[in-house]
Amino acid sequence: MLLAILAVGVAFALLSRPYPAVYRYAGGVALAGHLLFSVVVLPALPYEWDIALFHANALRVVAGSPTDPFSSVDAFATFQALAYVIFDADTTVVSVLNGLFAVLTPLPAAAIARRLYPDIDRTDGLVLALLFFPLPFLFASLPMRDALSTLLATVLLALVVRALDERDYWTAVTAVPLWAAVFLLREELALLAVIAAVAGGSALAASRLTDGEVGLRALVPAAVPSGVVGLALFAAVLPVDALNRRLQYRATGGAAYLEGMAYDSWLDVLLAAPIRAVYFQFAPFPLHVGSAFDALAIASLPALVVVSVAAVGSLRETEAREVVAVAVGAFYLAGVVGYGLVDANFGTTVRHRSIFVFLLCVFAAPALEGWYRSLSRSISRSPSRSLAARTEAAGRRPPEDGEHEQEAQELDSRTEVRGEH
Repeated sequence: MLLAILAVGVAFALLSRPYPAVYRYAGGVALAGHLLFSVVVLPALPYEWDIALFHANALRVVAGSPTDPFSSVDAFATFQALAYVIFDADTTVVSVLNGLFAVLTPLPAAAIARRLYPDIDRTDGLVLALLFFPLPFLFASLPMRDALSTLLATVLLALVVRALDERDYWTAVTAVPLWAAVFLLREELALLAVIAAVAGGSALAASRLTDGEVGLRALVPAAVPSGVVGLALFAAVLPVDALNRRLQYRATGGAAYLEGMAYDSWLDVLLAAPIRAVYFQFAPFPLHVGSAFDALAIASLPALVVVSVAAVGSLRETEAREVVAVAVGAFYLAGVVGYGLVDANFGTTVRHRSIFVFLLCVFAAPALEGWYRSLSRSISRSPSRSLAARTEAAGRRPPEDGEHEQEAQELDSRTEVRGEH
Protein backbone atom coordinates (compact mmCIF):
# COMPACT_ATOMS: atom_id res chain seq x y z
CA MET A 1 0.00 0.00 0.00
CA LEU A 2 2.82 2.41 0.80
CA LEU A 3 4.29 1.80 -2.65
CA ALA A 4 0.92 2.63 -4.22
CA ILE A 5 0.70 5.89 -2.24
CA LEU A 6 4.22 6.85 -3.31
CA ALA A 7 3.49 6.00 -6.96
CA VAL A 8 0.27 8.04 -6.93
CA GLY A 9 2.02 11.03 -5.35
CA VAL A 10 4.82 10.97 -7.93
CA ALA A 11 2.35 10.52 -10.80
CA PHE A 12 0.29 13.52 -9.69
CA ALA A 13 3.39 15.67 -9.24
CA LEU A 14 4.48 14.89 -12.80
CA LEU A 15 1.06 15.16 -14.44
CA SER A 16 0.10 18.41 -12.71
CA ARG A 17 3.29 20.34 -13.57
CA PRO A 18 1.98 21.92 -16.82
CA TYR A 19 -1.15 23.24 -15.12
CA PRO A 20 -1.81 26.41 -13.05
CA ALA A 21 -0.72 26.65 -9.44
CA VAL A 22 -4.33 26.66 -8.24
CA TYR A 23 -4.83 23.17 -9.63
CA ARG A 24 -1.47 21.89 -8.40
CA TYR A 25 -2.01 23.05 -4.82
CA ALA A 26 -5.75 22.29 -4.59
CA GLY A 27 -5.27 18.97 -6.37
CA GLY A 28 -2.54 18.04 -3.93
CA VAL A 29 -4.83 18.83 -1.00
CA ALA A 30 -7.68 16.86 -2.59
CA LEU A 31 -5.39 13.90 -3.27
CA ALA A 32 -4.22 13.95 0.36
CA GLY A 33 -7.89 13.94 1.40
CA HIS A 34 -8.63 10.93 -0.81
CA LEU A 35 -5.63 9.06 0.61
CA LEU A 36 -6.65 9.87 4.18
CA PHE A 37 -10.20 8.72 3.48
CA SER A 38 -8.96 5.51 1.84
CA VAL A 39 -6.55 4.54 4.60
CA VAL A 40 -8.31 5.81 7.75
CA VAL A 41 -12.01 6.49 7.18
CA LEU A 42 -13.16 3.85 4.70
CA PRO A 43 -12.12 0.79 6.76
CA ALA A 44 -14.18 2.15 9.69
CA LEU A 45 -17.41 2.67 7.71
CA PRO A 46 -20.22 0.14 8.20
CA TYR A 47 -21.17 0.16 4.50
CA GLU A 48 -20.00 -2.55 2.11
CA TRP A 49 -21.37 -1.44 -1.28
CA ASP A 50 -20.01 -3.76 -4.02
CA ILE A 51 -16.43 -3.72 -2.75
CA ALA A 52 -16.38 -7.44 -1.92
CA LEU A 53 -17.78 -8.32 -5.37
CA PHE A 54 -15.01 -6.53 -7.26
CA HIS A 55 -12.36 -7.83 -4.86
CA ALA A 56 -13.46 -11.45 -5.31
CA ASN A 57 -13.49 -11.12 -9.09
CA ALA A 58 -10.04 -9.50 -9.07
CA LEU A 59 -8.62 -12.37 -7.03
CA ARG A 60 -10.21 -14.76 -9.51
CA VAL A 61 -8.48 -12.97 -12.38
CA VAL A 62 -5.15 -13.03 -10.51
CA ALA A 63 -5.59 -16.78 -10.09
CA GLY A 64 -5.88 -17.17 -13.86
CA SER A 65 -9.60 -17.96 -14.11
CA PRO A 66 -11.35 -17.07 -17.38
CA THR A 67 -13.27 -13.80 -17.66
CA ASP A 68 -16.31 -12.70 -19.60
CA PRO A 69 -15.12 -10.17 -22.23
CA PHE A 70 -18.48 -8.38 -22.13
CA SER A 71 -18.85 -8.23 -18.36
CA SER A 72 -18.34 -4.76 -16.90
CA VAL A 73 -17.53 -6.30 -13.52
CA ASP A 74 -14.82 -8.48 -15.07
CA ALA A 75 -13.49 -5.50 -17.04
CA PHE A 76 -12.81 -3.51 -13.90
CA ALA A 77 -11.73 -6.66 -12.05
CA THR A 78 -9.01 -7.09 -14.69
CA PHE A 79 -7.70 -3.60 -13.96
CA GLN A 80 -7.99 -4.28 -10.24
CA ALA A 81 -6.09 -7.56 -10.64
CA LEU A 82 -3.29 -5.71 -12.44
CA ALA A 83 -3.09 -3.30 -9.51
CA TYR A 84 -2.94 -6.26 -7.13
CA VAL A 85 -0.06 -7.79 -9.07
CA ILE A 86 1.94 -4.54 -9.16
CA PHE A 87 1.30 -3.42 -5.58
CA ASP A 88 -0.64 -5.63 -3.19
CA ALA A 89 -3.88 -7.65 -3.10
CA ASP A 90 -5.61 -5.08 -0.92
CA THR A 91 -8.72 -3.05 -1.76
CA THR A 92 -7.05 0.01 -0.23
CA VAL A 93 -4.65 -0.01 -3.19
CA VAL A 94 -7.59 0.50 -5.54
CA SER A 95 -8.90 3.31 -3.34
CA VAL A 96 -5.52 5.03 -3.54
CA LEU A 97 -5.47 4.74 -7.34
CA ASN A 98 -9.05 6.01 -7.52
CA GLY A 99 -7.94 9.10 -5.61
CA LEU A 100 -5.54 9.88 -8.46
CA PHE A 101 -8.29 9.34 -11.05
CA ALA A 102 -10.58 11.67 -9.07
CA VAL A 103 -8.12 14.59 -9.02
CA LEU A 104 -7.39 14.17 -12.74
CA THR A 105 -11.07 14.31 -13.77
CA PRO A 106 -11.33 18.15 -13.51
CA LEU A 107 -8.79 18.52 -16.34
CA PRO A 108 -10.95 17.16 -19.20
CA ALA A 109 -14.02 18.78 -17.61
CA ALA A 110 -12.26 22.16 -17.71
CA ALA A 111 -11.36 21.52 -21.36
CA ILE A 112 -15.05 20.97 -22.12
CA ALA A 113 -15.95 24.21 -20.31
CA ARG A 114 -13.43 26.22 -22.33
CA ARG A 115 -14.91 24.81 -25.54
CA LEU A 116 -18.41 25.60 -24.33
CA TYR A 117 -17.65 29.15 -23.20
CA PRO A 118 -14.86 30.54 -25.41
CA ASP A 119 -14.80 33.90 -23.60
CA ILE A 120 -13.79 32.58 -20.19
CA ASP A 121 -10.03 32.71 -19.79
CA ARG A 122 -9.70 30.63 -16.60
CA THR A 123 -11.57 27.74 -14.99
CA ASP A 124 -10.12 27.78 -11.48
CA GLY A 125 -13.57 27.96 -9.88
CA LEU A 126 -14.76 24.94 -11.85
CA VAL A 127 -11.65 22.94 -10.96
CA LEU A 128 -12.07 23.65 -7.25
CA ALA A 129 -15.75 22.69 -7.37
CA LEU A 130 -14.99 19.39 -9.08
CA LEU A 131 -12.14 18.58 -6.72
CA PHE A 132 -14.17 19.07 -3.54
CA PHE A 133 -17.84 18.46 -4.38
CA PRO A 134 -18.88 16.43 -1.30
CA LEU A 135 -20.54 13.19 -2.40
CA PRO A 136 -18.56 12.65 -5.63
CA PHE A 137 -15.44 13.16 -3.49
CA LEU A 138 -16.55 10.39 -1.14
CA PHE A 139 -17.61 7.86 -3.76
CA ALA A 140 -14.55 8.42 -5.94
CA SER A 141 -12.40 6.89 -3.19
CA LEU A 142 -14.38 3.67 -2.98
CA PRO A 143 -12.49 0.67 -4.44
CA MET A 144 -14.96 0.26 -7.29
CA ARG A 145 -15.18 1.38 -10.90
CA ASP A 146 -16.85 4.80 -10.40
CA ALA A 147 -13.70 6.98 -10.38
CA LEU A 148 -12.09 5.30 -13.41
CA SER A 149 -15.28 5.18 -15.47
CA THR A 150 -16.03 8.85 -14.67
CA LEU A 151 -12.53 9.93 -15.71
CA LEU A 152 -12.57 7.95 -18.97
CA ALA A 153 -16.11 9.06 -19.85
CA THR A 154 -15.21 12.71 -19.23
CA VAL A 155 -12.12 12.39 -21.44
CA LEU A 156 -14.25 10.72 -24.11
CA LEU A 157 -16.81 13.52 -24.02
CA ALA A 158 -13.98 16.08 -24.23
CA LEU A 159 -12.71 14.35 -27.39
CA VAL A 160 -16.21 14.32 -28.89
CA VAL A 161 -16.59 18.03 -28.14
CA ARG A 162 -13.17 18.79 -29.63
CA ALA A 163 -13.94 16.83 -32.80
CA LEU A 164 -17.21 18.74 -33.24
CA ASP A 165 -15.81 22.14 -32.35
CA GLU A 166 -12.74 21.91 -34.59
CA ARG A 167 -14.34 19.70 -37.27
CA ASP A 168 -11.42 17.38 -36.57
CA TYR A 169 -12.29 13.89 -37.73
CA TRP A 170 -8.92 12.46 -36.67
CA THR A 171 -9.82 13.25 -33.07
CA ALA A 172 -13.01 11.26 -33.56
CA VAL A 173 -10.95 8.34 -34.86
CA THR A 174 -8.59 8.43 -31.88
CA ALA A 175 -11.61 8.40 -29.56
CA VAL A 176 -12.71 4.96 -30.76
CA PRO A 177 -10.34 2.90 -28.53
CA LEU A 178 -11.30 5.04 -25.55
CA TRP A 179 -14.96 4.51 -26.40
CA ALA A 180 -14.36 0.75 -26.31
CA ALA A 181 -12.73 1.04 -22.87
CA VAL A 182 -15.66 3.06 -21.53
CA PHE A 183 -18.08 0.57 -23.08
CA LEU A 184 -16.41 -2.28 -21.19
CA LEU A 185 -16.61 -0.43 -17.87
CA ARG A 186 -20.02 1.22 -18.26
CA GLU A 187 -21.75 0.61 -21.56
CA GLU A 188 -24.40 3.23 -20.79
CA LEU A 189 -21.80 6.03 -20.63
CA ALA A 190 -20.35 4.92 -23.96
CA LEU A 191 -23.82 4.99 -25.52
CA LEU A 192 -24.35 8.48 -24.08
CA ALA A 193 -21.20 9.58 -25.91
CA VAL A 194 -22.75 8.27 -29.15
CA ILE A 195 -25.92 10.27 -28.43
CA ALA A 196 -23.81 13.38 -27.76
CA ALA A 197 -21.95 12.91 -31.05
CA VAL A 198 -25.19 12.48 -33.01
CA ALA A 199 -26.77 15.53 -31.35
CA GLY A 200 -23.68 17.67 -31.90
CA GLY A 201 -23.36 16.47 -35.50
CA SER A 202 -27.00 17.32 -36.18
CA ALA A 203 -26.53 20.78 -34.69
CA LEU A 204 -23.36 21.25 -36.71
CA ALA A 205 -25.19 20.33 -39.92
CA ALA A 206 -28.02 22.73 -39.09
CA SER A 207 -25.51 25.49 -38.33
CA ARG A 208 -23.78 24.96 -41.67
CA LEU A 209 -27.06 25.01 -43.57
CA THR A 210 -27.91 28.38 -42.03
CA ASP A 211 -24.35 29.77 -42.30
CA GLY A 212 -24.04 29.80 -38.51
CA GLU A 213 -26.83 32.38 -38.12
CA VAL A 214 -28.98 30.31 -35.81
CA GLY A 215 -29.11 30.53 -32.02
CA LEU A 216 -29.02 27.87 -29.36
CA ARG A 217 -32.80 27.67 -29.00
CA ALA A 218 -33.23 27.20 -32.73
CA LEU A 219 -30.67 24.40 -32.66
CA VAL A 220 -32.55 22.40 -30.04
CA PRO A 221 -34.83 20.73 -32.65
CA ALA A 222 -31.65 19.53 -34.35
CA ALA A 223 -31.12 17.30 -31.32
CA VAL A 224 -34.27 15.32 -32.17
CA PRO A 225 -32.28 12.71 -34.15
CA SER A 226 -30.16 12.07 -31.07
CA GLY A 227 -33.36 11.53 -29.08
CA VAL A 228 -34.51 8.94 -31.58
CA VAL A 229 -31.11 7.25 -31.51
CA GLY A 230 -31.07 7.36 -27.72
CA LEU A 231 -34.52 5.81 -27.43
CA ALA A 232 -33.56 3.09 -29.91
CA LEU A 233 -30.35 2.29 -28.01
CA PHE A 234 -32.17 2.29 -24.69
CA ALA A 235 -34.88 -0.01 -26.01
CA ALA A 236 -32.28 -2.36 -27.49
CA VAL A 237 -30.28 -2.59 -24.28
CA LEU A 238 -33.25 -2.58 -21.89
CA PRO A 239 -36.62 -3.79 -23.23
CA VAL A 240 -39.61 -3.10 -20.97
CA ASP A 241 -39.40 -6.50 -19.24
CA ALA A 242 -35.68 -6.13 -18.57
CA LEU A 243 -36.26 -2.57 -17.41
CA ASN A 244 -38.84 -3.77 -14.88
CA ARG A 245 -36.53 -6.51 -13.61
CA ARG A 246 -33.68 -4.07 -13.06
CA LEU A 247 -36.03 -1.57 -11.43
CA GLN A 248 -37.38 -4.18 -9.00
CA TYR A 249 -33.88 -5.41 -8.20
CA ARG A 250 -32.71 -1.93 -7.20
CA ALA A 251 -35.90 -0.88 -5.40
CA THR A 252 -34.95 -2.88 -2.30
CA GLY A 253 -33.64 -2.00 1.13
CA GLY A 254 -34.18 0.99 3.37
CA ALA A 255 -32.77 3.41 0.77
CA ALA A 256 -35.27 2.50 -1.96
CA TYR A 257 -37.59 5.12 -3.42
CA LEU A 258 -40.73 5.02 -5.59
CA GLU A 259 -41.21 1.38 -4.60
CA GLY A 260 -43.84 -0.71 -6.34
CA MET A 261 -43.56 1.19 -9.60
CA ALA A 262 -43.54 -0.81 -12.83
CA TYR A 263 -43.77 -0.10 -16.56
CA ASP A 264 -46.49 -1.74 -18.62
CA SER A 265 -45.50 -0.13 -21.92
CA TRP A 266 -43.18 2.43 -23.44
CA LEU A 267 -45.90 5.02 -22.87
CA ASP A 268 -45.49 4.45 -19.12
CA VAL A 269 -41.74 4.85 -19.53
CA LEU A 270 -42.14 8.21 -21.30
CA LEU A 271 -44.64 9.49 -18.72
CA ALA A 272 -42.47 8.45 -15.78
CA ALA A 273 -39.21 9.78 -17.26
CA PRO A 274 -39.43 13.43 -16.03
CA ILE A 275 -40.18 12.70 -12.38
CA ARG A 276 -37.66 9.87 -12.19
CA ALA A 277 -35.02 12.12 -13.78
CA VAL A 278 -35.64 14.72 -11.04
CA TYR A 279 -35.32 12.01 -8.39
CA PHE A 280 -32.08 10.78 -9.93
CA GLN A 281 -30.52 14.24 -10.01
CA PHE A 282 -31.62 15.54 -6.59
CA ALA A 283 -32.80 12.70 -4.32
CA PRO A 284 -32.78 11.98 -1.45
CA PHE A 285 -35.02 14.79 -0.27
CA PRO A 286 -35.41 15.92 3.37
CA LEU A 287 -38.34 13.57 4.10
CA HIS A 288 -36.25 10.60 2.96
CA VAL A 289 -33.65 10.82 5.72
CA GLY A 290 -33.40 7.46 7.43
CA SER A 291 -29.68 6.99 8.03
CA ALA A 292 -26.42 8.86 8.44
CA PHE A 293 -25.73 8.42 4.73
CA ASP A 294 -29.08 10.03 3.84
CA ALA A 295 -28.25 12.95 6.14
CA LEU A 296 -24.91 13.41 4.37
CA ALA A 297 -26.66 13.38 0.99
CA ILE A 298 -29.19 15.95 2.21
CA ALA A 299 -26.36 18.18 3.44
CA SER A 300 -24.98 18.38 -0.09
CA LEU A 301 -28.39 19.06 -1.66
CA PRO A 302 -28.18 22.89 -1.29
CA ALA A 303 -24.86 22.91 -3.17
CA LEU A 304 -26.41 20.79 -5.92
CA VAL A 305 -29.40 23.14 -6.22
CA VAL A 306 -27.14 26.21 -6.34
CA VAL A 307 -25.00 24.67 -9.09
CA SER A 308 -28.11 23.71 -11.08
CA VAL A 309 -29.48 27.26 -10.92
CA ALA A 310 -26.05 28.66 -11.81
CA ALA A 311 -25.85 26.29 -14.78
CA VAL A 312 -29.15 27.54 -16.20
CA GLY A 313 -28.18 31.16 -15.56
CA SER A 314 -24.77 30.75 -17.18
CA LEU A 315 -26.25 29.21 -20.31
CA ARG A 316 -28.70 32.10 -20.58
CA GLU A 317 -26.33 34.97 -19.86
CA THR A 318 -23.01 33.79 -21.29
CA GLU A 319 -22.24 33.34 -24.95
CA ALA A 320 -21.79 29.62 -25.60
CA ARG A 321 -20.81 27.59 -28.64
CA GLU A 322 -24.11 26.15 -29.79
CA VAL A 323 -22.80 22.85 -31.14
CA VAL A 324 -20.88 22.12 -27.95
CA ALA A 325 -23.88 23.06 -25.80
CA VAL A 326 -26.15 20.71 -27.74
CA ALA A 327 -23.68 17.81 -27.52
CA VAL A 328 -23.00 18.16 -23.79
CA GLY A 329 -26.66 18.87 -23.09
CA ALA A 330 -27.70 15.71 -24.93
CA PHE A 331 -25.20 13.66 -22.89
CA TYR A 332 -26.54 15.15 -19.67
CA LEU A 333 -30.28 14.93 -20.40
CA ALA A 334 -30.12 11.43 -21.86
CA GLY A 335 -28.03 10.34 -18.89
CA VAL A 336 -30.27 11.62 -16.11
CA VAL A 337 -33.37 10.28 -17.86
CA GLY A 338 -31.83 6.88 -18.62
CA TYR A 339 -30.35 6.35 -15.17
CA GLY A 340 -33.48 7.76 -13.56
CA LEU A 341 -35.65 5.12 -15.23
CA VAL A 342 -33.65 2.21 -13.78
CA ASP A 343 -32.21 3.52 -10.49
CA ALA A 344 -34.47 3.21 -7.46
CA ASN A 345 -32.01 3.26 -4.55
CA PHE A 346 -30.44 6.36 -3.02
CA GLY A 347 -27.02 4.75 -2.62
CA THR A 348 -26.85 3.64 -6.25
CA THR A 349 -28.32 6.92 -7.49
CA VAL A 350 -25.79 9.10 -5.68
CA ARG A 351 -22.90 7.03 -7.05
CA HIS A 352 -24.14 7.01 -10.63
CA ARG A 353 -24.87 10.71 -10.87
CA SER A 354 -21.35 11.98 -10.11
CA ILE A 355 -20.50 12.60 -13.76
CA PHE A 356 -23.78 14.48 -14.27
CA VAL A 357 -23.07 16.69 -11.24
CA PHE A 358 -19.73 17.45 -12.89
CA LEU A 359 -21.50 18.39 -16.13
CA LEU A 360 -23.78 20.74 -14.21
CA CYS A 361 -20.62 22.37 -12.86
CA VAL A 362 -19.28 22.61 -16.43
CA PHE A 363 -22.45 24.45 -17.49
CA ALA A 364 -22.06 26.71 -14.43
CA ALA A 365 -18.37 27.42 -15.12
CA PRO A 366 -18.77 31.22 -15.68
CA ALA A 367 -20.68 31.62 -12.41
CA LEU A 368 -18.22 29.44 -10.51
CA GLU A 369 -15.30 31.45 -11.87
CA GLY A 370 -16.98 34.70 -10.90
CA TRP A 371 -17.59 33.45 -7.36
CA TYR A 372 -14.02 32.22 -7.07
CA ARG A 373 -12.56 35.56 -8.17
CA SER A 374 -14.87 37.48 -5.86
CA LEU A 375 -13.84 35.26 -2.95
CA SER A 376 -10.17 35.67 -3.84
CA ARG A 377 -10.53 39.47 -3.86
CA SER A 378 -12.37 39.39 -0.53
CA ILE A 379 -9.61 37.29 1.03
CA SER A 380 -6.91 39.57 -0.36
CA ARG A 381 -8.72 42.59 1.13
CA SER A 382 -9.28 41.00 4.54
CA PRO A 383 -7.95 42.91 7.61
CA SER A 384 -5.26 40.33 8.30
CA ARG A 385 -4.02 40.53 4.71
CA SER A 386 -4.15 44.34 4.80
CA LEU A 387 -2.22 44.41 8.08
CA ALA A 388 0.37 42.05 6.63
CA ALA A 389 0.67 44.23 3.53
CA ARG A 390 1.09 47.38 5.63
CA THR A 391 3.67 45.68 7.82
CA GLU A 392 5.60 44.52 4.78
CA ALA A 393 5.44 48.02 3.29
CA ALA A 394 6.57 49.53 6.58
CA GLY A 395 9.50 47.14 6.64
CA ARG A 396 10.58 48.41 3.26
CA ARG A 397 10.31 52.13 4.14
CA PRO A 398 13.57 52.74 6.08
CA PRO A 399 15.83 51.95 3.14
CA GLU A 400 13.65 54.10 0.90
CA ASP A 401 13.62 56.98 3.43
CA GLY A 402 17.38 56.67 3.86
CA GLU A 403 17.85 56.75 0.14
CA HIS A 404 15.72 59.90 -0.19
CA GLU A 405 17.65 61.51 2.68
CA GLN A 406 20.94 60.74 0.96
CA GLU A 407 19.66 62.24 -2.27
CA ALA A 408 18.56 65.40 -0.40
CA GLN A 409 22.01 65.76 1.20
CA GLU A 410 23.68 65.45 -2.21
CA LEU A 411 21.29 68.07 -3.63
CA ASP A 412 22.03 70.46 -0.74
CA SER A 413 25.78 70.04 -1.20
CA ARG A 414 25.43 70.80 -4.91
CA THR A 415 23.42 73.89 -4.03
CA GLU A 416 26.09 75.07 -1.63
CA VAL A 417 28.76 74.61 -4.31
CA ARG A 418 26.75 76.65 -6.79
CA GLY A 419 26.34 79.36 -4.16
CA GLU A 420 30.10 79.59 -3.65
CA HIS A 421 30.65 79.98 -7.41
